[in-house]
Amino acid sequence: MSKTLLFTKVIYSIFFICTIITCIIVYGNIDNSMASKFVIGYAVLALFMLLYVPIITLFNARKLKWDYLRKVLNKFVIMFATFFVLNCTFDYIFKSPNVDILNAASHAVGLSFGLAFVDVTFLERRKNTVKFK
Repeated sequence: MSKTLLFTKVIYSIFFICTIITCIIVYGNIDNSMASKFVIGYAVLALFMLLYVPIITLFNARKLKWDYLRKVLNKFVIMFATFFVLNCTFDYIFKSPNVDILNAASHAVGLSFGLAFVDVTFLERRKNTVKFK
């Protein structure tokens, strides 16, 4: 296991555990200095994750075969269009006729990127990587 893959798995595990703890702090209405510092630390970790995940995904995508990368990109585009249309439709039906397009697009991009590129982020499919000599 490479150091980058190990670091990515550790960061995801820490983020998952901190998300649960932050939800308990926020919904439990816990108000002390330690909880406030933890939530601020969680916000910093979330900002780091927003930068780290796309960068590591791009670095890992360079190692993939073009055929596999094209399939992942097609999956991303199809899921983006599906999530965008579903989000706009549900906003129109359940909220109001005023649909926030930017909000729907940002949710669709995040969700489809996360689902389409999760195996590229962890580079689990070794058979689709190009071997460098």
